[in-house]
Amino acid sequence: MKLKIYIIIIFGILVSSCTSNFEEINENPNYPATTDAAYLFNYVTKEGAGEYGIITSYNYTYIQSWIMQTSAVWGNSTMPPYTLFDQYRINLLWEYYYSDLLLNCTALELLTSENPEDVNKYQVARIWKVFNFHKVTDLWGDVPYSKAWKALTDYSAEALKPAYDTQEDIYTTMLAILDEAAKGIDLSKPFYSNDMIFDGDLDKWIKFANSLRLRLAIRSGNEAVVSGIIIQNNLISTNEESAMFSYITSQEWWNPYYDLWIDSKESTPKISELLKLQLESTGDPRLPIYARPIELDNTTIKGVPNLMDANKKENQALGMGVTSTSYIGAYFTENATLSKPLLTYAEVCFSRAEAAFRGWTADNAQTWYENGVRASMSSYGITEATISTFLAGGGLFNNTLEQIMVQKWISLYLNGWEAYAEYRRTGYPQLKKYDLVLDGIKIKEIDWVDVPREYVPGRLPYPDKELKLNEENYLKAVEQIGGDSYYQQVWWGKKFGTVNY
Repeated sequence: MKLKIYIIIIFGILVSSCTSNFEEINENPNYPATTDAAYLFNYVTKEGAGEYGIITSYNYTYIQSWIMQTSAVWGNSTMPPYTLFDQYRINLLWEYYYSDLLLNCTALELLTSENPEDVNKYQVARIWKVFNFHKVTDLWGDVPYSKAWKALTDYSAEALKPAYDTQEDIYTTMLAILDEAAKGIDLSKPFYSNDMIFDGDLDKWIKFANSLRLRLAIRSGNEAVVSGIIIQNNLISTNEESAMFSYITSQEWWNPYYDLWIDSKESTPKISELLKLQLESTGDPRLPIYARPIELDNTTIKGVPNLMDANKKENQALGMGVTSTSYIGAYFTENATLSKPLLTYAEVCFSRAEAAFRGWTADNAQTWYENGVRASMSSYGITEATISTFLAGGGLFNNTLEQIMVQKWISLYLNGWEAYAEYRRTGYPQLKKYDLVLDGIKIKEIDWVDVPREYVPGRLPYPDKELKLNEENYLKAVEQIGGDSYYQQVWWGKKFGTVNY
């Protein structure tokens, strides 16, 4: 009960611009302004890792389809070239992070910042906040950060109108926080007994912080930080050390794909044709895990080509339908208590392979590429013999960045947020769509053509609610980044240029 009251109060602080009775509410004994840190940690862990509700929905409805891991049954496009978030959904996503999850992460920081015995709770709160906040800046670019959530301790009207930080400054700060937090953990001090990520193992939290720092350093192109992290070499180093979140049998804590499958099977995402063909072409043993056979024959795996117009006869010609294309695999939809990867050993391996390929470290790119493939495949129970056969055949290393990034994209299956960021950063994999010439409803010609990079949304526009509640700072941010379009790139993606439609 305390937890729910606390969340309701701080949600109200951020979504309302009215401050006339703020201090009265803050002092009202019927509305406690604090809660037990363990309850708050439980809440932010569940919400940030489980990604329930709109977060999972937005992941598969938009982000996963944008980078062609999955598709809806008709191909995801109701308008050329991409189906886009509307402002209603953008506002909900912004509020989810700012007015709920990250505000509670900040409250947890404050709650654990003063008592020396809470040092581990404090440092982990900082790590967890960065893990969740980097998704925000990766989606929008420049956003409120250093001045955000000040209303927890500053009751002025100005605290409700935070300035926007540049993404470059945000990344610099996040990298520093992760370094400080990893070094600040004290193994002799207590920690939570309700840790749903690492079951109270602080060594694993240190490795997670360092591995997250590697993710951000690679993404921001910070060669010096990458090199230092690799030299330090205190990273996630086995599948058993991967950051995972286990769903539980209580219905409100179910794996969302299991929930979706039993509640609305037809809304469950399908595997994309691009991913299916990639896996098929190399003899990748993950294909029957990532996709289930079509219902028509219970044998064939058939993906859905993204960017097909749901209202056109191309879908009829291609035989698109509920029973004639493949849903995502039973591994993801038939296990209520699935363990969901947050940051895996496979991802660390592919990051190290990329850093070695770019000459940033003394690592061997092929070794870490192969380690990444092995880690990803073995996490699904694929045998060592099968993995070795793949690495000697269709997965043989060809010493290209494209191959490293394609394998990283495959390993990030259903983690659309990270796969989307990696695509925008590198341009890999090359996305493709069908170009059809029809004779009536029969296919006369079919070509598999590249999707131009500028077709893919580079960021989300800011929520229009910001124009109403934080107009001055919103307008400064728009001027600073040169507009507010889907087809602009965030700071670390600007090498691909900006296209405005």
